[in-house]
Amino acid sequence: MKSKTVWSPLVSHISCQLLLRLALGCALLGLSACGAKKSGDEPAQTPATAAQAARTLDLSTFPLMDGAKPPGQRRVAGLSYLVPGQVKPAFEFQRKKLLGDGWKELPNTSVTDQSASATFQRNGFVVSVTSFPNGQGDVIIMLQNHGNIRPGQLPTPPGVKPIYVGDSTAMYVSEDTVPATAAACRQLLLAQGWAPYGEAGDSVWYKQNGILIIATVSSAPAQGGKTAITYTTEQISADIPAPPDATDLRYADENQELNFATPASKDAVVDFYRKTLAAAKWEATLDHVIEIDDHDEMIFRNPGKDMLTLVLPTRASPGKLRAFLRFQSAAEIAELDRQIKEQAPALRAAAEAKEKAKAARLAEANKPPPKIPITLPAGAQNVQASGGEIKFTVTHGQAKATAEALQKQFRDAGWKQDMATLDAMAGALSFSRTRQSLTISYTDTGVMPTEITVSSMRGDLEVKE
Repeated sequence: MKSKTVWSPLVSHISCQLLLRLALGCALLGLSACGAKKSGDEPAQTPATAAQAARTLDLSTFPLMDGAKPPGQRRVAGLSYLVPGQVKPAFEFQRKKLLGDGWKELPNTSVTDQSASATFQRNGFVVSVTSFPNGQGDVIIMLQNHGNIRPGQLPTPPGVKPIYVGDSTAMYVSEDTVPATAAACRQLLLAQGWAPYGEAGDSVWYKQNGILIIATVSSAPAQGGKTAITYTTEQISADIPAPPDATDLRYADENQELNFATPASKDAVVDFYRKTLAAAKWEATLDHVIEIDDHDEMIFRNPGKDMLTLVLPTRASPGKLRAFLRFQSAAEIAELDRQIKEQAPALRAAAEAKEKAKAARLAEANKPPPKIPITLPAGAQNVQASGGEIKFTVTHGQAKATAEALQKQFRDAGWKQDMATLDAMAGALSFSRTRQSLTISYTDTGVMPTEITVSSMRGDLEVKE
């Protein structure tokens, strides 16, 4: 059900991970600043919705460089694509566009022939830009909106010490154990309205509106075995709520899809989304799910004409329901409609051509086979004719002469002789013409009347009087 692209599901996180590696490198070296700034330097803001983020920067409409290969999917909060060329010009194109739109370039920009990265700020939002070669003559360009929430403004347990506090990543160390620190972080985030949104290993995702937090709590050997806390933030393109009892939750912003497991019934899941989405002015297009193949679907639309599709299995074991939701923006739907309309004439022409070819094949198959005229010798007896085969007998000792007469008859009619073996006691001849073929065979014992068989392929033999 996912959109098929050449990008890994993690590709939009690479620029964030590059910044995180920088911070991790500083932490491993035991540095305490590494370009850090104090938490709370900027006033805290309400986590932005995807719509609010789009008003500041909509990466689904961000211009691509000339010669760029179309991205697999355009989305509000992230953009990844390939373009032939070098790293520096590719990076400079993105930088010039952002600066021209009023974005302020933040410190720590790095530009080399091998890679380039920078962060930009506007209206409280931070966007990272990364470019590097893919080793095949193209440059990978990635832009990621990290939202309007600074990780340094997120709550931390008492007594933690900052190691690095940047625009999209913040790192701290704690004297407490990993389990105790993880539990404390969870309670603090829940108290501020952040809802769990999946987990993997030491990392837990939390969501509020259109902002996603990745909170990682793990052991820090470089800090003397203390506990490390890492917060990273990311703007997401679709605000898809999840039921409180959802488990094994997975969200991919690259495809704007959410799937999860739940112990609830299918009716309970449908009821949850009806009520929860109605509060955000989404309405179901029908009052019931529609069965399609082996699953049920319900579609919701909002005033902006965006679409959210809920997919549930038609049959599911109790307590093992797996739900799937896909968000599509009004712009995506409009583009799909445009492509369908653009391709419709070609698709109709192809369908018509296919039908014509099928009709031609059927007509050819039902067409009676062509007639192949044959003149039998005057002494032919016991003649049996059936479509593509004729059998008759001649007096013993006359089979070879009869076969030679038929041989001349077919040669004169334009048939090509492919093989001939003619003896007094046995013989065989084969002929071909266009797609037709014909054989003559006999066995003459010299005692009994001899049977001669004439067979044809793709044609019916017709005896001429």
